[in-house]
Amino acid sequence: VSIESVAHQIETLVVLDCKWTKSSLCRKNANLMKLKKVHLSNTYTSHYWRWHNAGDGCVSTIEAIYYAAMEVSEQKYQQAQDQSRATLESHAADQRNLIHLLWLFGHQRAATLETANRHGKPAPGTAEAKELARSLRKQKGEYAWRSERNKEIGKILKEECRRMKELALEDKH
Repeated sequence: VSIESVAHQIETLVVLDCKWTKSSLCRKNANLMKLKKVHLSNTYTSHYWRWHNAGDGCVSTIEAIYYAAMEVSEQKYQQAQDQSRATLESHAADQRNLIHLLWLFGHQRAATLETANRHGKPAPGTAEAKELARSLRKQKGEYAWRSERNKEIGKILKEECRRMKELALEDKH
């Protein structure tokens, strides 16, 4: 059922955070089966930087929480809009809190973009980066791409250690 259609009833939202391949196991849990299932009312573009093959309209867990809270907040505001100025102030506070929720997400995203730029790689999350990741998986198999990634990370770490040693030597002189 669309989250928009039941927004006025929502007091608690339980969000499963697991690998896509394990989600069917979570849905078979007897306690979870008792809960009403909702989905986002709208389709959103993900800004998550890790590659996945789930397709367009799929978002990360934190994005799903953000969009769900935003949709619930919007619906509750629209229903109570004519009641008082306090409703407007409460809605504004909700919006500010949702932005704070994404602070760490934004900080991590900025760091991954900076690292990609520094190493001449396509920005994570872009179509170009996702295509590169897909091609690596096709060439190397399901797990071999991790080995390639680990080798690349090792090179980056060695280079950063070398630069730090050089800086330390310069500071001594």
